[in-house]
Amino acid sequence: MVLYGTIDSLIDFFSFTAWIFYGGAMVALIVMRYTKPNYPRPYKVPLIIPILVMVISGYLVAAPIIEKPQIEYLYAVLFILAGLIFYVPFVHYGYHPKFMDNVTLFFQMLFEVVPTTSMAMFD
Repeated sequence: MVLYGTIDSLIDFFSFTAWIFYGGAMVALIVMRYTKPNYPRPYKVPLIIPILVMVISGYLVAAPIIEKPQIEYLYAVLFILAGLIFYVPFVHYGYHPKFMDNVTLFFQMLFEVVPTTSMAMFD
């Protein structure tokens, strides 16, 4: 497992996961370029750059799996996909249980952070 591995394996699995996210960000950039072409952007990246980064990230994700397959790569992908369990109901569908207001308020007070504007009713 990842927990009792060496620092080298930890770096390998982190870079594997990071390149998955880099590639995903480039896919999102290209999709947004074509689905929302008129949105204001501080700067426009030439299209060749995200395509190049996607190719590089695809290689850097596939190469370690092909060269030295390990079950930990599957664990990393499953851990990323497990985030969908929280993303879909809470972000995509906007599900907001009432007890979360109290949890948010508790952590804001614990960590001494400024409450959000929607939490102003608790003051």
